[in-house]
Amino acid sequence: MRPILLPDPPSLSTGVLDIFEHGGPQNVVRRAVVIGNGFPGSENQCIGLVRALGLAENHLLYRVTRPKGGLNEWLHWLPVGFHKKLDFILRHIYLYSRLMLGSKQSKYITSVPSENGGGVGLASILEADVKSIVNMARQTYEKEGPLVVIACGRDTISIASSIRRLASENVFVVQIQHPRSHLNRFDMVITPRHDYYPLTPEAQEQVPKFMRRWITPREPPQDHVVLTTGALHQIDYALLRKAASAWHDEFAALPKPLVVVNIGWPRSNCRYGADIAKQLTDSILDVLATCGSVRISLSYKTPAKVSRVIFKELGDNPKVYIWNGQEPNPYMGHLAWGDAFVVTADSVSLISEACSTGKPVYVVGTDHCKWKIADFQKSLRDRGVVRPFTGFEDMSVSWSYPPLNDTAEAATRVRRELAARGWSLRS
Repeated sequence: MRPILLPDPPSLSTGVLDIFEHGGPQNVVRRAVVIGNGFPGSENQCIGLVRALGLAENHLLYRVTRPKGGLNEWLHWLPVGFHKKLDFILRHIYLYSRLMLGSKQSKYITSVPSENGGGVGLASILEADVKSIVNMARQTYEKEGPLVVIACGRDTISIASSIRRLASENVFVVQIQHPRSHLNRFDMVITPRHDYYPLTPEAQEQVPKFMRRWITPREPPQDHVVLTTGALHQIDYALLRKAASAWHDEFAALPKPLVVVNIGWPRSNCRYGADIAKQLTDSILDVLATCGSVRISLSYKTPAKVSRVIFKELGDNPKVYIWNGQEPNPYMGHLAWGDAFVVTADSVSLISEACSTGKPVYVVGTDHCKWKIADFQKSLRDRGVVRPFTGFEDMSVSWSYPPLNDTAEAATRVRRELAARGWSLRS
């Protein structure tokens, strides 16, 4: 199997005119604020962009947290601000009722979970607060320059847009993933191209006319909207090189080719169960003769009915290793050392990261996907980036393609827009 060369690292050139290179501190961006929502997939996209901008060593992570436990698990459809206010009222009603019944306040405190999740490790994460971030941006602007704010996820939209509204001269606000409305509230929106699938004739035919006005987005992308093929992420040349060194002892001696299998979990637009697990294991057994070794990783959200089939069919095979989640996560080692990847069709992030390596990527379960996820899969096939996993492949035969480079390309657009303001980017 011929080796696949890793993509060259993206250039760090900012493309900024010399007149800005030597400007005062007000012209130089040295720091970033990330506003996350507690979901690894969303926050990973923000951190990936921060890394690509060269600001990984100088950023702060804020998080928008929702109340947890009890009735709150049924209220996630509410806007996060209203959800918190409602939780505050309900908690005090509960406290008052307990006091009226003669209960001790200490019993209430131990029985009601804290808003930020109690002892789940959130103490080290700053709670996203518009006022504090705006004050920081304004008060430190003269000395430390402008601030890049990067947010991702529905719960971060109101926070990020408010920061931009109140401190537009001191910040550059990037919203990752389509906010569904009022795109002009952000300096830049970065979103996958398939988010605009609802505007295509094919999609319009699937939606009754009376419902089309409720489907977003409703308009083509504006000039400040950056369209990507897949999801942003942290995977780049430097990180893969570092992972290759860190995991050398575990992976270097494995028989080649090393085939890595990443299994996600069902989503609303890509539903499956034990059927896809059986399809996957049958196909792996069919190609096993052409594999040196196989490493399988399951997500923490992978349904038990899927994982049971995987362990039952492949758990005792000497060529197959299944990560059980108990050891250090080998994901980065898999990306660095894998010769080919098989990924379930549900996860845009897993597929995007695998496709950033330039190595063969096979997808299983595409026929279970619909709407935007099906459009994403089609776009990758049309570009020759992925192939369906059928069980007829010779895994020792390699193939390649121009790696997906969405994060670096998005960072280039950010640099260009900063330059248009007269700002340059420095780590």
